[in-house]
Amino acid sequence: MIIAITGTPGTGKTGVCNASGLACMDLNSVIAEQGFYTGVDAERGSLIADLAKLKEYVRSKEKEQKRLVIEGHLAHFLNPDVAIVLRANPLVLAGRLRQKGFPPQKIQENVEAETLDIILAEAVERCEVVYEVDTSGKSVEEVASLLRAIIDAELEEEKERERRSLRERYKPGSVDWTSFFEMICRTATYH
Repeated sequence: MIIAITGTPGTGKTGVCNASGLACMDLNSVIAEQGFYTGVDAERGSLIADLAKLKEYVRSKEKEQKRLVIEGHLAHFLNPDVAIVLRANPLVLAGRLRQKGFPPQKIQENVEAETLDIILAEAVERCEVVYEVDTSGKSVEEVASLLRAIIDAELEEEKERERRSLRERYKPGSVDWTSFFEMICRTATYH
């Protein structure tokens, strides 16, 4: 089983995965270290992932393990069995990205993507089971604990009741940032 931890950059994927105690495959590292890219996007300062090669690599690793947890903003493109989409309030997200040193254009692009549910919509389109988790106002440990509970419920057949409850509580559409859209459009830069 492949479980994807995905979301807009800055929503907490890496921190939550590190705090969860679970072995998680960092897709950004795999892309860079294995050479699974077709070029560099100079405007964004990022590698252009070769999703076909990455998908093949992830599937080969899945065969070696009972479960494979993958983490990255492209994880939902790799046909996981379960996708957990981490979300963050656009204002919180802008602050996190500023702290990470993202340039204003990249902050704007990511805040707009988060506000419009881009990654969530992509995950729902591609994945059979999708959870949506708001990380705003929660500690990394709280979100990591929830992540472990979701993964345990999905892996263990006898946890059907818990699985149904979690799927209902964290179903796609449970987080809505559209009220921020007008404000974000007015605030063209995030200095």
